[in-house]
Amino acid sequence: MARKQDAGIDDFTRQVVMLILHIMRNFRHSGLGMMTDVEVSYSQILVMYALLETGQATMSELSRWLRISHGVATRTVDRLVEKGMVERQRGESDRRAVLVSLSKEGRDFAEKMIGVHLEKMDEVFQSVGKEKRESFLELLTQINNLLEE
Repeated sequence: MARKQDAGIDDFTRQVVMLILHIMRNFRHSGLGMMTDVEVSYSQILVMYALLETGQATMSELSRWLRISHGVATRTVDRLVEKGMVERQRGESDRRAVLVSLSKEGRDFAEKMIGVHLEKMDEVFQSVGKEKRESFLELLTQINNLLEE
């Protein structure tokens, strides 16, 4: 990897990474208040969000999408199946393929959790001007695209 030209970029990068980690922690914490009798780990929440977005997926697709090992994805899904949040079913065209998807309870839980996050972020973005919000979204999109490469 080539050395960065901007001498201040290392400090900037460290600040950005630390802020992202703090934001992730705050996101995670903001949803904990809605948890009832179901205990769900952070990795389980990520799997549920992925299934909420994709609808259903094979274990390979899920592990690729989340960028985790197949084994970690399988163990996480196993725990969610035990909790009644995720269901497994055989593929119709290929009976060897196992598809996972959210159960009704899992979908309701994930939607409720997303709602909590949306509400919190609405509060935050109400205090930020439209131009800054648009710039922020544009920059986040650019960063995400660069990280996807």
